Amino acid sequence: MFRLRDYAFDWIAWLFFASIPALIFWQSATSLAEQGAASGGPLDNAAFYPRVIASLMSVVVVVQVIRLVLGRASHHSPFAREGGTVLALSFTAVFVIYLGALPYSGFHLSTPPLCIGMMWAMGVRPVPAFIGGLVLWLGASFVFEGLLNVVLPVGIFNLTIFN
Repeated sequence: MFRLRDYAFDWIAWLFFASIPALIFWQSATSLAEQGAASGGPLDNAAFYPRVIASLMSVVVVVQVIRLVLGRASHHSPFAREGGTVLALSFTAVFVIYLGALPYSGFHLSTPPLCIGMMWAMGVRPVPAFIGGLVLWLGASFVFEGLLNVVLPVGIFNLTIFN
């Protein structure tokens, strides 16, 4: 009925993406509320935008589950070692490590090596990967710190660029 073997990676992806809205709703109800950042109207509420995104992700997750249960997924995704499986799992592991280290090392020390390494692992030559990784890091820094005035994780060295 649920076709667990035929769509194993789809179910794994579903569980992963279902955990993201759950985590967002949990954080906005606990830690953001304790900080006073999840109270007030939408314009001064730090939890409003994440809740909107989490709600949209929840809708997508429910649609995907319905597709899987009804067997409407276009391709089978058995839990087997194939072409991009190892690369995808490696990227996921590296990204989880990056997220864990982010509060300690900060955005500006962690993000450039992540971007450069991932671009290089995807087959971009070293020099363009280096330049592209730096452009991604500086672009994201400018958009979030400079334009949106979002405080990115500063780490133990309290590094900011566009604030």
